[in-house]
This record gives sequence, C-alpha cells and structure tokens, in this order.
Amino acid sequence: MKKLLVLIMASFLILGGCSQSSQQKAKESEETPQVIEAILQVPETLEASEEASLAVTVKQGNEAVTDADEVKFEVWKEGKKEESEMIEAKHDKEGKYMADYAFADEGIYFVQAHVTARSQHTMPKVSIQVGDMKAENTGHEHVEEGHKESHSHGHDGEVSIELKTSDHVHAKEQTDLSVMLDKEGKPLTEAKVKLEISLDGSTPEWVNLNESEEGEYTADHQFSETGTYIITIHVEKGDDLHEHTETKLTVE
Repeated sequence: MKKLLVLIMASFLILGGCSQSSQQKAKESEETPQVIEAILQVPETLEASEEASLAVTVKQGNEAVTDADEVKFEVWKEGKKEESEMIEAKHDKEGKYMADYAFADEGIYFVQAHVTARSQHTMPKVSIQVGDMKAENTGHEHVEEGHKESHSHGHDGEVSIELKTSDHVHAKEQTDLSVMLDKEGKPLTEAKVKLEISLDGSTPEWVNLNESEEGEYTADHQFSETGTYIITIHVEKGDDLHEHTETKLTVE
C-alpha cells in the first residue's frame, strides 16, 4: 500500500512539473512579441533623374502591419551618408508603404527603410545602381571596421550568441550592432534575431537584425541617452529554437 502511495505522489509531482514548464513556456511566448519583418522592394538599376517607386512591406507573422507608427526611406549616395535624405512613406495596402524618389546622378545609392511599429524597430538596407556605370560595389559599403568589442558570449543549449559593438558607444550617434550565432561549430543561418533594449527599467525598445553574412546579424541603432543599457538578445528559428541571453552595454 505504501509503495502504491509513493507511486501516486511521484506521478503528481511529475505532472505538476510538466504543467509548470508548459505554463512558463506559454508565458515567455506571450511576453515576447512576434518579430516585425520589413521587406524592401526597390529597382536594382535605373537611369539618372528617373523617378523610382520605393516600397517596403511590413508584416508581423502572417499579419500585414497597416498601423505602423512611422515608416521612412533614407537615401544616400555611396560615401555620402552624412548627406542622406529622409522621405516619409505612406501606407498603400496590405502593409505596403510607398514613396517616390528621383535619383539625380549616376552612381551607387543606398536605400534604408526605417520602420517603427508595435514597439519594434527595423532598418533593412539595399543598394541601387543608377546609370550605366559598372558597379564595383556589391551592396556593402566600404567602411573602416575599427575595433570591435564583444559584450556577450552565451551558450543557451547548443547555440552560441555573441554581441559585438565598437569599443566606445556614444549617445545620439549611429551604432553598428552585430550578433554572431553559432550552433555545433557552424554558423546559425536564417534565424530571426531581435534585441530588447532598455535603460533603468524603462519600456524596452525592440530592434530587429538582418542577416548580412552566414551567422552574422546586423542593424544600426541610435541610443537616445547615456547610461548602462540592458540588452536581451532573442533568437528564433522554426518552432523548436527559441534562445535568449542578456548583457549590459555602457553608452557614453
């Protein structure tokens, strides 16, 4: 009889543990919003002075985002980022936001969408060849990398997550953020990566990263003020992989 009671109690403990684990996973799923995705649609080539339609389609999961807080296109000629222009986009239909822009001169241009929606921010970027010139640049701006500092290196399960930034990060300046993902010694590709950034317990800002190279996910971000920020890196791939790690970043 005693053995039977022990078996019954053990069964309840196992079931209770499974239930708690399921509830915890469900809670984490509710707290972490689905990633906002922004797909840029612009011509690859066009003639100088030709007006082009710039478009970005915004989705959250399978839902079209028609209520974005702000959508703008930033346009600049290669090597002249400081002279970039901002063009406000308007919603057309089914989550597509559009604007027209005329590229005055020949050369390589970059178009970057700035999308703020549902407490998240993402900034995909593409290049455009204007005129008949042969493009020696394949879409990656040539910039001096400088020194990179690793602010986090965590192993959640079999996934290595590493956040890299410049040695010194300054408020109100564009900062390159890079997350390196590795699984079982190989780059983890085609993942959804987002940063949850908060300062002193404030409402977090969400930044979505785009895969620039295999296993490397990048985004530009501007920190609004100085201080020590808490950055939580969320990594998802399919239904089975959902990892996250937390680090601190001091902004001067």
